[in-house]
Amino acid sequence: MRTTPDLTIHFLDICALDVTKRTKAQIAAEPRKAAMAGRLEALDIPTNRISCLLALMEKTSDTRSTRTDENLKAQIIGDIQHARSFFDHAEVVERDEYVEDYITQLRRIAVELGRPAYLAFLRAVNGGDFDIHQPIPKPRRFEVASTLVEMADDLEISRQHPVLAVTLACLYGNASARRVLKFRRDPAAFDAENALADVMAIRRLMDRKLEFERDYHLGLTSIRHTTYVTDDGGLAQVMSCFHGTALSTRDAGDHQEVVVRGKVDFADLLTEISHEPGPLTDLSDPASARPSEYDRLCALIFGQQPGGGDPASATA
Repeated sequence: MRTTPDLTIHFLDICALDVTKRTKAQIAAEPRKAAMAGRLEALDIPTNRISCLLALMEKTSDTRSTRTDENLKAQIIGDIQHARSFFDHAEVVERDEYVEDYITQLRRIAVELGRPAYLAFLRAVNGGDFDIHQPIPKPRRFEVASTLVEMADDLEISRQHPVLAVTLACLYGNASARRVLKFRRDPAAFDAENALADVMAIRRLMDRKLEFERDYHLGLTSIRHTTYVTDDGGLAQVMSCFHGTALSTRDAGDHQEVVVRGKVDFADLLTEISHEPGPLTDLSDPASARPSEYDRLCALIFGQQPGGGDPASATA
């Protein structure tokens, strides 16, 4: 029997972490920061834990940063110290020593080994002839989706990976996904690193959530629930469509790969997809209708036709 209360860990994104180091005057001057400060203040209770890990991952793996290791350590440790000062009752879990070791060992090293392929995919999508920075005519969507899947295959990206799923969400009219990826007419104006950071937050949160759920049921932690704290409404909406269900590792030579199984609320993610059946193969038999575009797309991505808008299984 557990003698300690269940805890919730809240992962702050970079913008949420930034608010904790602002003065009251700075916060009051910006409604967006004031709203975030209010959210963070509401989390300041003893049964909450605060983590800066996902923000740390993003800053450490950014290949564009010109900061020295020591400068970055000082900056992030300073940010975490501000977070500790901001919260009176909720505990910030990262210690300074952990941050120093993390940066020393992992500076500019991709958290995910597939990072170069994901960046290449996003740049190819934005720089190709898809015109994905603007709405794609509905009759063209499935053809474009098939080409995107082929590109992912060529780059050895799983068809169920969030980077492809969110790109397909853009294709099928999801305004939140468009705000996440921010495709641009001018390829030079497209920030693939920034777009990927948001997409990978989905996967990284799934990893952490599943780890805590596993350890909780093994009696190794009192942390039962996880949340992601961001003021990016687009990312929050897209993230809500992904649900991790199982976590495992596999040997890949000189390293181990983390394998996440999950579910994607595909029908919610692809907001303008057609569920209408295709033309009848027998005009006298309504049951002879060909698969809907949604079913065809699910068959393309998952190798099955879930139908009915049920969440589709995925591995990433």
